Amino acid sequence: MRWMIIFSALFFSATVFAAVSSTDINQQTKQIADQLRCPVCRGIPITDSPSELSRDMVKIIREKVEAGESEEKIINYFTARYGEWILLKPKPHGINLMVWILPALLLSGGAIFLAVKVSKWTDKKS
Repeated sequence: MRWMIIFSALFFSATVFAAVSSTDINQQTKQIADQLRCPVCRGIPITDSPSELSRDMVKIIREKVEAGESEEKIINYFTARYGEWILLKPKPHGINLMVWILPALLLSGGAIFLAVKVSKWTDKKS
């Protein structure tokens, strides 16, 4: 009877642990996959893509997460295979730095332009 209780406790613990780790693996897989662009659809993350290639990429990510690889290593794996364009958010360095800075510059320049035009317009009415 005692062995049965011990066995049941161990089995229950293993089942709960497997469910928790499976949830963690699913969350990590989705988090990484959401950072990668679908090579077929080209504007959506691979988690939202219906393409077979995207599903294969998600499977690869899951296998790598289960093997214990870090997020950075998995991202580098796909970047090495597909180039930096596979990233939905490019790293801010080199030419990609313009992608990060240019919108702020355009917005600031537009605000300054509007402020100057409005001040000239209000001066003419006075």
